[in-house]
Amino acid sequence: MKHLTKPRLAISTLGCKTNFYESAAIAERFGDVELVKFTEDADVYIINTCTVTNRTDYKSRNLIRKALAKKADNPEVKVVVTGCFAQRSLSEIQALGPVDLVVDNQSKLDIAEIIAGRENHFTDIMEARDFVYRPVSSMLSHTRAFQKIQDGCDFYCAYCAVPYARGHSRSARYEDVIAQARLFADNGFREIVLGGVNLGLYRDEKKNLADVVRGIAEIDEIKLIRLSSIEPQLLFDDLLYNLSDVAKLCPHFHIPLQSGSDVILKSMGRRYDTILIRNLVSEILAIYPDAAIGFDTICGFPGENDEFFMETHDLLNSLPIAYLHVFSYSKRKGTRADQMPNQVPADIKNQRSLALTQLSREKTHKYMKKLKELNIRLRGINESDDPASPETLSDHYLRVKPPGNHAQGEYLEASALECEFVLE
Repeated sequence: MKHLTKPRLAISTLGCKTNFYESAAIAERFGDVELVKFTEDADVYIINTCTVTNRTDYKSRNLIRKALAKKADNPEVKVVVTGCFAQRSLSEIQALGPVDLVVDNQSKLDIAEIIAGRENHFTDIMEARDFVYRPVSSMLSHTRAFQKIQDGCDFYCAYCAVPYARGHSRSARYEDVIAQARLFADNGFREIVLGGVNLGLYRDEKKNLADVVRGIAEIDEIKLIRLSSIEPQLLFDDLLYNLSDVAKLCPHFHIPLQSGSDVILKSMGRRYDTILIRNLVSEILAIYPDAAIGFDTICGFPGENDEFFMETHDLLNSLPIAYLHVFSYSKRKGTRADQMPNQVPADIKNQRSLALTQLSREKTHKYMKKLKELNIRLRGINESDDPASPETLSDHYLRVKPPGNHAQGEYLEASALECEFVLE
């Protein structure tokens, strides 16, 4: 493909914040290139895939086919596939057409070097022992910095394919974590979202997640630190108390609950029960009275009958949470749940998902009303490129339009009553 100046690079990213951080790291290694939209003509198309559900598998395949269509028009185009779907489904991807490279998760940050000629060995991710760190100074189109500090998971919940795509738990060196956070700060970022495949497992010798948050909080330019999803039993195990006096930490806790039935939690292989969940919510609110607490929930796990679903619904209805992220159970090859009896029909899964989605809306409206009644001070980073219409994802995880004119990327504070809430 002819180009007048720089090579043109298109990256499409599916899935979690960890993937978005990794896509930024991949792009950075290419150096002086022009980043273009995936729908535009490019010299290199990279698809950073996800395999958490059947839907994300479908989206991954669809993006690969779109890139291959570009290659059909111009054989000089390079198509590169990486990410969790690639790690688990190498032969399926190769069967889609003339993909130039399929790169494993442990090598994905070095795609630029592999394209330039370095040998590509697709490796078994279960053999990975080291955390791969490459410095990142930009986040492509994002105004908040997603920082990956941990990879892999050793929990092997019955429904989850991610450990088989990400390997064993491994953590970034503490010194690298702080250096990366400083690099983000030097490049104008004011909020860091800490992420990982199982964030609460972060360990570097004696350093844990609380040490990371405290260390980043010492960087003056960083105004907000947000935790991504964190397992309930890991948050409850002293971590919450060790974070309680860090003013820069967002009072926002996203927790993968998955079910409100003790029977289903046990069948899932989860490491807690609903008593711990109730106690955890109470402890969070004792420390952060206006905290945004959100849960991931899975509808229709094998064996979930009407009684067990209502246990989940009633638990969620009884707790002062801010929102739910609702998923229908999706069979994943190689997981224990894939072969379990009493699979739930799709129509019942959909009905239950709709019920919890409605409950989530009710909880969000009630939480928004609470913030307004208490006139809580909201903090955030302006994401809008229109100075006259600023918009932030607040530290309380509600999207708001604060008053005034502000530059994109600027740190903002405003009371809830001053803000217009944007409900998605």
